[in-house]
Amino acid sequence: MKYDDILYKIGEFGIYQKCIFLLASTCTIFAPMNVVTQVFTAGETDHWCDVHAWNNCTACQGSELECEALRQNLSIPINEEGVLDQCSQYDMETVDDCSEVLSQGVWNASNEIIPCDNGWVYDKSQYDSTIISDFDLVCNKQSFPGIAQTVYFAGILVGSVLSGSLSDKFGRRIGLFSATVSTAVFGILVISSNSFLMYTIMRFFLGASAYSTFIMGFVLVSEMVGPSKRVFTCICIEYFFAFGIMLLSILAYFIRKWRILQLVTTLPGILTLVLLPLIPESPRWLISKGRYEEARVIIRRTARINGVELTDQSLEEMTEHELDTHAQSEKESSLIQLFRLSSMRWRTFNLLYNWFVQSLLYYGLIFSTGSLGVNIYLGFLISGAVEIIGYTSSIFLIEAIGRKLSLSGLLLLVGISCLLVMFTHGVIKFVIGMIGKAAISATFGIIYIFTAELYPTPLRGVMIGICSMASRLGGMVCPLVFILADRWPFIPVSVFTAASLVAAAITLLLPETKGAPLPETLYEAEALSYRGRRAPIPTTSDEIGA
Repeated sequence: MKYDDILYKIGEFGIYQKCIFLLASTCTIFAPMNVVTQVFTAGETDHWCDVHAWNNCTACQGSELECEALRQNLSIPINEEGVLDQCSQYDMETVDDCSEVLSQGVWNASNEIIPCDNGWVYDKSQYDSTIISDFDLVCNKQSFPGIAQTVYFAGILVGSVLSGSLSDKFGRRIGLFSATVSTAVFGILVISSNSFLMYTIMRFFLGASAYSTFIMGFVLVSEMVGPSKRVFTCICIEYFFAFGIMLLSILAYFIRKWRILQLVTTLPGILTLVLLPLIPESPRWLISKGRYEEARVIIRRTARINGVELTDQSLEEMTEHELDTHAQSEKESSLIQLFRLSSMRWRTFNLLYNWFVQSLLYYGLIFSTGSLGVNIYLGFLISGAVEIIGYTSSIFLIEAIGRKLSLSGLLLLVGISCLLVMFTHGVIKFVIGMIGKAAISATFGIIYIFTAELYPTPLRGVMIGICSMASRLGGMVCPLVFILADRWPFIPVSVFTAASLVAAAITLLLPETKGAPLPETLYEAEALSYRGRRAPIPTTSDEIGA
């Protein structure tokens, strides 16, 4: 009898599992806020040279506001292409007053143009402060915010692997607790950054911590519910990712100082620590580690709260077979054994590319929200709402036509949307962009479930972590793709379109898992490749090596 059979008896998604789902999901809601918060903390801000020498213009111009406007306009030179050069200034050392400037309206072409010699002044009409204004990330440093975001995704990459390994070795609950604590610590250190270098380093560790809370919450929830409820619950936890983005857009609208915004998105995560004692360990993981008595305690509690009568004798009978099965599974399930199986090896490479592309597309569409012709705060709010639509549609799609066809079709839709964005403008461009955003959000909902169903319990956490690592590579590449847009504006959408079409094609090579039980052993996972056709299925490690 498998653990899924136990869940059939005590309740696949009863009152107890629903409570655990809400608790774990609440702990994950702040992960997306930290992932995309730099869209606002590094918001683009107009800037010009701080012309400190000409401070007596109020004598001619009147109000300080009018004086500042005049100082801005007349200190920005026009380059040879007729474009304002915000990284240079006219030499104003010889100017005693503004009478000559007011009479001419512009600077004489004979005025010498020099680099900004006293820093910059920043437009504060939208943001009171950003990392750009605090650390002067303009002109020759304008690519630094993109580099910082790439480093952040590198942190998520490292954290995904470490958290997956940690959860497989020490438990899902320990992994969730560790990720939550470290998120709080490094979030506060980001706020205290006094240089761009410190900010970037602390964001690396924050990335390693914050996204791990989502991974751990997802794995824990997926293992505590029965097969018929797994799709619903695993998609619903994605809703909290969308809620986090929507909440961030609202907070960013009212909080225009980046350090305060970072604080507000960090402190509530600390409060979730009080919820962790209420979250149990995954019984499925405990069984896979041979900790049967601890698993029985949680199973009894689940049955009692779900209103199911379960005697000690029946529980012993239900878990007796698990003891031998999982002892053998733990012995034979390892990454080395996994990669010795050809079907598992190619399945893994396929999933790694899929995760890479989906992250590249997801964050590409998120970072493009401000360029789709709408207010950035409203755009992000709509973007989060669109994600909910995407996740909801995926529930019906994967139950109706399966995981494989749903994922492939949605990736095809994303590729078409990216292609059409190049040739549209205004509201139509925004609508098409949001259709692509809904589709890529739905693929993320599916890929998490699909991956969890394709690997056995002893390796599920680490494999989701490794796949998430590939996903972070996509996130790292994304800002760099946008930097290339300076050379040719169509590079990002061209890359996104090609990558999504390839992913849509190779997804069709994966085995379908609709209706299949969650594999407990490596050999059950391998057997998914032979569903519906006759083929020898290995049953021992000796057969794998043959």
